[in-house]
Amino acid sequence: MVPPNWASICSCRRSLASRRVPSMCGIAAIITKGARSTDAPLAGMLRSMLLPISHRGDVENFGETRITDRWAAGTNRLAITDRDHGVQPVTREGLTLFYNGELFNTDSLRNELVALGFEFETETDTEVVLNAYRAWGKQAFSRISGMYALVIFSDDDNGFVIARDPLGIKPLYLSENSEAVLIASELKSFGDVEGHRPVEFEPGQWYDGTTYQRFSTILDISPDPGELHLDEDALVRTYRDLFLQAVRSHVDTDLPVAVTFSGGIDSAAVLAAARRYHDNVVAFTVGLKGSADIEVARRYCEEQGIAHHVEEISMDDVIAAVPTVVRYGEFFEAIDAMDSCISYFAYRLIQRHGFKVAICGEGSDELLGGYDLFRTHPDPVELVRYRTGNLHRTDIQRVDRMSMAHSVETRVPFLDLDLAKFTLGLPFSVKIRDGVEKWILRQAVSDLLPDYILHRPKIRMPDGSGLKSQLREYAAAMAGEIEFPGGEDIRLGLTSPEERYFLAEYLKKGYPAPEQRYKVAGYDYDETGYFTFVS
Repeated sequence: MVPPNWASICSCRRSLASRRVPSMCGIAAIITKGARSTDAPLAGMLRSMLLPISHRGDVENFGETRITDRWAAGTNRLAITDRDHGVQPVTREGLTLFYNGELFNTDSLRNELVALGFEFETETDTEVVLNAYRAWGKQAFSRISGMYALVIFSDDDNGFVIARDPLGIKPLYLSENSEAVLIASELKSFGDVEGHRPVEFEPGQWYDGTTYQRFSTILDISPDPGELHLDEDALVRTYRDLFLQAVRSHVDTDLPVAVTFSGGIDSAAVLAAARRYHDNVVAFTVGLKGSADIEVARRYCEEQGIAHHVEEISMDDVIAAVPTVVRYGEFFEAIDAMDSCISYFAYRLIQRHGFKVAICGEGSDELLGGYDLFRTHPDPVELVRYRTGNLHRTDIQRVDRMSMAHSVETRVPFLDLDLAKFTLGLPFSVKIRDGVEKWILRQAVSDLLPDYILHRPKIRMPDGSGLKSQLREYAAAMAGEIEFPGGEDIRLGLTSPEERYFLAEYLKKGYPAPEQRYKVAGYDYDETGYFTFVS
């Protein structure tokens, strides 16, 4: 018997798809529980889930799907690796994989699997993931180093497994009721589905479709206690080695690589390291006219002979982009939405120059105590763990959504697992020293960068880009008499007008009312609700 709400689900999907915006890798799946008749419209439902995230893949690779009598799944593929042969799904020995991600230890895993007797038909990391699962089952996730969200179906027992990378670099949402499990890369795939309220699938989790239970953790990212006893010079050398290895693995592509470059220590270190391992690296900088980031980035790229594209935007440009940014970003937190307005233009510029792969400096501040809050927090080590654990729904969500909105895959070398584990375990005395944040990073790359970047203080994106308080003031003025009939603002504890404005913009897009905030005073921002400008 067909579950009674399939038709309403399908209708909702068509309604949402009609609001499709102009167009990277996105996945979606519908998995029924129990029997159903073969005429249930899974194909139409699946297409309607994939349409709103068509921007996550190439136009020509939209809707690579498989549909069975129990499930339907598909991907919009952004072809990066083995572009001619990387069609999804990949099926081997009764297992079928749909995958959004990028492995950074593909070669070593492939060699290990070949030694075990596995054969490969493509050069894709997707096939490596599936063969790793064939070899080691769920233990494969502890061997994989990369960013990913995936679902694997088994023909033998009609089971399935869902998994997401330990730091949540790639997104995944899940909705479950008594009749079906739905998953997708973004909230917008779910629409207003009766009986289905999507929730974020937590980083490092895997889900067993045989028992319909979630499990954590795929991989423990706690540091190796033995590394904590290295002397200071050894800590710096090890950090440098791990950082360079991370960048090298993240630029391992035959495609040109874009770097989002603010002129700060994080993006400058990534840019300098990337040029050691790839012969076609280009810097991209966006800001308002006269901004500090543009000035420093231009100087460095001119001195180093680095190809550099700059776009100066206006406040009118930023304000006009807000509805689009909120729709793509799926943000209701004001700070995340405002930061996304700058990222949006950066990735638009990257796309316009024909790039599909980018790298950035995100994650360094959280792991290395880069923000002012780390100097005043009573337990900065605990704050590092909180901020790192919250990246997937703040800064990394911004990176994913704004880059994928423009069909660009962005890699985050500071969140490479080996580097992240080591950094988490570092004594705080090498993270902040004599008032200088990210001391160990500055020491590790001191021979790669000029002093004016090496010693440049941390400048938050709104400050360095020239945005400062202008968008905040606009949002506050526009908040006016906004009312929330459901009392969402009161329930979430939103007090400032700009917070209420961005929540209203979020709800206008049809996204479900959030259950909780992801920004906490004293942990994500200071008690004033914003930042001190230094530029």
